[in-house]
Amino acid sequence: MELNLKIDGMGCEHCVKSVREALETVKGIKILDVKIGSAEIEAENNGVLSEIKEKLDDVGYDLVR
Repeated sequence: MELNLKIDGMGCEHCVKSVREALETVKGIKILDVKIGSAEIEAENNGVLSEIKEKLDDVGYDLVR
């Protein structure tokens, strides 16, 4: 299933890189695209959202959904 994540706190390409690196640590997802304010991923189910939220919190961004 494809998920389009809205992410607050991103304002530049450095933010995009930080978010991409954080998402790369989440097992069971494939990153399709990351841009300022959002990310598109592919996941087996939306059960990974809590781990994604935690990883993004760790690097200073907020998962809105």
